[in-house]
Amino acid sequence: MRISKEVKTGVVVILTLVGFYSLFNFLKGKNLFASGNTYYVKYDDVSGLAPSKPVSVNGLRVGRVDEIKIMDKQSPIYFVVKISLERDIDFSKNTVAEIYEPGLMSGPEIRLLLDYKGPKARNEDTLRPLVKPSLTSMFSKELEPTKRKIDSLLVSVNSTMMSVDKLLDEENRQSLKNVLRNLDATLVTFNGTAQSITRTSDNANSLIIDNKAQLKNTLASAEQAIAKFGTMADKINNLELEKIIKNFEEASVNLNTVLAKVNSGEGTLGAMMNDKQLYDNLIQTSKTLDALLLDLKENPNRYVQFSIFGKKQKPTEEK
Repeated sequence: MRISKEVKTGVVVILTLVGFYSLFNFLKGKNLFASGNTYYVKYDDVSGLAPSKPVSVNGLRVGRVDEIKIMDKQSPIYFVVKISLERDIDFSKNTVAEIYEPGLMSGPEIRLLLDYKGPKARNEDTLRPLVKPSLTSMFSKELEPTKRKIDSLLVSVNSTMMSVDKLLDEENRQSLKNVLRNLDATLVTFNGTAQSITRTSDNANSLIIDNKAQLKNTLASAEQAIAKFGTMADKINNLELEKIIKNFEEASVNLNTVLAKVNSGEGTLGAMMNDKQLYDNLIQTSKTLDALLLDLKENPNRYVQFSIFGKKQKPTEEK
């Protein structure tokens, strides 16, 4: 049986179309011979997830993202993501489909955090959603405070530069030039002074080197003299100290003897201190003597009479 050219041409066209379709789906990441189930996940934010992105379990690709639909007629809106698995995997409905970013250069993907407790997930069931913040968003959040501080710092620097620019007007610039000129002159003078001090130091060093032997002899003689003087001073101090201590001890003994005699009533001072009647008589005698001297001062004629011609004066009448 001969096959006509038209049939052959039709078969070739069909095979070509099937090949292109298979290649197209292969490039999109779809496996035409996959035997896995299809599941749905509802997300409030898909974080850049796109169709044909892989779905993995514990790091191994097991499926792909088939479709993402936006439910914009709802309030708030949400997204329904359809994922297809290439193999049958048993897990419960509590399994979480997490959107995550495996690296900085790769886009978001979905990984299944399998859970085996609860009812078993069936074809076209809805899984629990979870969105993990991407590395870029995490870095952005971490760098946000630093960015604000840098912005504030830049504003402060800009303000400072404007203030400096206003400060350095023509008059202030001229004043600054004068200050720098005076500072330069001061530095020149200081340099000359430093050179003079250096020369003086060099002369002093030369003088010390030239008279080094004489200075050593002089210092040795001075040390010997100081040592002899210290020894002599120590001897003198020791002798004087012993003499002073001895005199103090003798004076202390004499004082104790005198005080003992006074306390026992011996001698005039002891009798006076221990005889109250004698003390009272002395006080009375002192008072009488004071009255006599006062009367002698007021009435001298009563006690002394003097006449140039020898005539005896009449005694003054007592008042």
